[in-house]
Amino acid sequence: MARKKRKTPGINGSSSADIAFMLLIFFLITTSMDTDMGLTRRLPPLSPNKEKQPDIEINDRNIMRILVNKNDEIVLLKKGLTGSQDQVINIKLSDLKKRTKEFITNPANRPDLPEKEVREVAGLGQMELVTSSYAISIKNQIETSYQMYISVQNELIAAYNEVWDEFALKHFRKSYKELAPTQQKAVLEAYPLHISEMPLSNLK
Repeated sequence: MARKKRKTPGINGSSSADIAFMLLIFFLITTSMDTDMGLTRRLPPLSPNKEKQPDIEINDRNIMRILVNKNDEIVLLKKGLTGSQDQVINIKLSDLKKRTKEFITNPANRPDLPEKEVREVAGLGQMELVTSSYAISIKNQIETSYQMYISVQNELIAAYNEVWDEFALKHFRKSYKELAPTQQKAVLEAYPLHISEMPLSNLK
């Protein structure tokens, strides 16, 4: 007598949608996505009224003027003496960090770099440091490439990071990131971040 063939039971697919939905939720929750990091800048406060605010004069030696042209060339501009031409210094991107560190700290107390002053630093007492009114001014030409713009910003921030680390190691025997918030505040009081960006222009 012939045996009857058993039918293979079909796979129940009624729960497939639920499983797929649960997997989707799992991957959305566990997947980490990269986020763009913004550049640290302090914007000027909004004026409470439209009255003209008095201009703050800054000694030229306390300003580091960085110009980036359409050819991605970096230029340092120094104001000349009365009646003399401005001094233009071409530098490479690889030298920008060193130049910036020298400007921020002025270790040799050079007359063409920020002037020194004695001021109180929280937890460290009276210290002779560069004036807190110095500024690093960046101006880019409209045709400057985005990559060069970012590279210049990175070199400036790298210079600050090294200055902060060196100061922290000298006075607290720790890197800046390892310091307590109050100690980090003291480092920033000693060497505040003063970077300003000028409007884009057609530099000649």
